[in-house]
Amino acid sequence: MKSISIYAVTRNQNIGQLQKLERQLSGREYFLKMRTWELESMRSLVRELEAHMDEVYALRFFYSFQIPRLGKEFDLLQIKDEQIVNIELKSGAVSDETIRKQLIQNRYYLSVLGRPIYSYTYISSQNRLVRLTNHDHIVEADWQQLCGLLKNKSSDYGGEIEDLFQAEMYLISRLTEPLKFLRKEYFLTSQQRDIKRQILKRIRTEHTGYYSFSGLPGTGKTLLLYDIAMKLSQKHKVCMIHCGEAGKKWEILHERLRRIDFWSDNQIKNPINLEDYSAILVDEAHLLSAEKLELLLECVKEQPVIFSSDVEDMISSKEIDRRGTHRIEHLPEIQIFRLTNRIRANAEVSSFIQNMMHLPTGKSQKGYPHIEVVYANDSIEAEKLIKNYKSHGYQYRKEPYDANDNTTGQEHAEYLAVVINDQYYYDEEGYLRSNKQGRKEMSDVRKLFHYLNQVKESLALVILENEEVYGRLLNLLQGK
Repeated sequence: MKSISIYAVTRNQNIGQLQKLERQLSGREYFLKMRTWELESMRSLVRELEAHMDEVYALRFFYSFQIPRLGKEFDLLQIKDEQIVNIELKSGAVSDETIRKQLIQNRYYLSVLGRPIYSYTYISSQNRLVRLTNHDHIVEADWQQLCGLLKNKSSDYGGEIEDLFQAEMYLISRLTEPLKFLRKEYFLTSQQRDIKRQILKRIRTEHTGYYSFSGLPGTGKTLLLYDIAMKLSQKHKVCMIHCGEAGKKWEILHERLRRIDFWSDNQIKNPINLEDYSAILVDEAHLLSAEKLELLLECVKEQPVIFSSDVEDMISSKEIDRRGTHRIEHLPEIQIFRLTNRIRANAEVSSFIQNMMHLPTGKSQKGYPHIEVVYANDSIEAEKLIKNYKSHGYQYRKEPYDANDNTTGQEHAEYLAVVINDQYYYDEEGYLRSNKQGRKEMSDVRKLFHYLNQVKESLALVILENEEVYGRLLNLLQGK
């Protein structure tokens, strides 16, 4: 999306023509649903600017830009080589504290560009202009000062604004950046905030209940769960239960968050006492066995219980024991949410992984430019192919694929190379299966799925002596 002249889009014409004009000027892929109140506020802003400066028609702003996958929206952004000016538009009266919070959050998202940021809000009904100070206060603003900033002689950014803002820039890792997490130097997406609001509202009212949110890997479930835990632990003690081995990686957080007790699912034994906790939170609940889930539910009194789970619908039910997940979904009066905004991965890569686990029955997406599938006739060829990918920055680890194994020192990989050997096959329903026998807590297919979902940008699959799987994946890449 490109910057536009707000002078041009505030000339009198009907809303339908304006939407066409805006799309033409910005190059937006869709028609923006322009709101009448916002348009009137922008017209009022332009009139005020014209009263204080010349050549308002030459000003260019990015209008109604939303950071992809994060849901963070800005009304007006002027981005120059030397500075950024952000102007938010309001039609009616709004509290200074509300304005302050919005502008602080905006500044956080804009700070990744490493330029001075000047933050303003214009309330058209009051003809009031305010700004955010360097000390995070809201003060009355001077129009001449704003106009001076807007007339800055440095060059306007002329490219696509999406190229400047990537969702990955705003992700903090509880593993590699625990102090940032503890200082709350992060913001939730709009979807995460809405889920948090609904859960906390019901807990404040009823002080009990079951809650569950799920989503694909990379949708920010654990971050949301920790954020809720921190909120609930401000006044009361809560219990966070980690399923699988993931909890071992977050010891520094466990040391600092004093009102949160951290358990592993291995500590769920008969008897257990949970009476001291005001809430129970379960991370990676999809890994909780049906037996341990029942024991946990028996020991919970009236406390609220919040489950966070990965969606694994694309994995064959024969590879997963779904009894625990099914039991959670049917708890009495449970409030269920689904996170859909994939933050931590390329959407195209995510789509491919899901389709790889369960081949689509009809035509799939055609063209996966961030996916490569190559064939090796023996282990020597596979080793050479992997060596080539590693030389281009791909991360590689031999089996077993385990998303909880952090021996690489990274929580996620920009580029990931994986060998798929002859143990894998597709069943008659198009599910990826493994012919390895033996009773395990986590099947090889399930491990592979979660391991693949660590990739953020590009994925390379080396298919070793498995023509059937190779052929299926080639067809998938062609959209067949």
